[in-house]
Amino acid sequence: MFDIMDNPFKFISILYRKSHMFLNKNCAKYDLTAPQAVIILIICDLKKMTQDEITKKIGLDKSVVAKTLNKMEERGFVKRTTNIKDKRTYDIKPTNKALEVYPFVKEQVKICFDKMTNKMTKEEKKEFKRLLLLAAESTVSMDE
Repeated sequence: MFDIMDNPFKFISILYRKSHMFLNKNCAKYDLTAPQAVIILIICDLKKMTQDEITKKIGLDKSVVAKTLNKMEERGFVKRTTNIKDKRTYDIKPTNKALEVYPFVKEQVKICFDKMTNKMTKEEKKEFKRLLLLAAESTVSMDE
């Protein structure tokens, strides 16, 4: 389908767009968008993070993360409190509502990844995941 010489950014864009479309569609019944679903995964795994840590973890603009968290707080998915050490930032914790939807979101991400990699062998999937992690870590460190 794709020419091997195509720009890899095209492939990254397709993966990003299609995975977000999948999550938007499947998480809509819980009134969650794809970016909100990703935040659910992060905060439910780590239990408490600052808003700045979430911003760094997902690589989005601070204002985008703030708006996303505002909507999530309004819908009862997160609880935001002022950080004790730094009054300029917030601690973000999942609510029971977030913890209840977490297994569903996690399953949707797994289904999406399985669909994305359905033409790969088990070993190729493992290597692809490793390479994605490596690329993501390198990309996040570009901001530092």
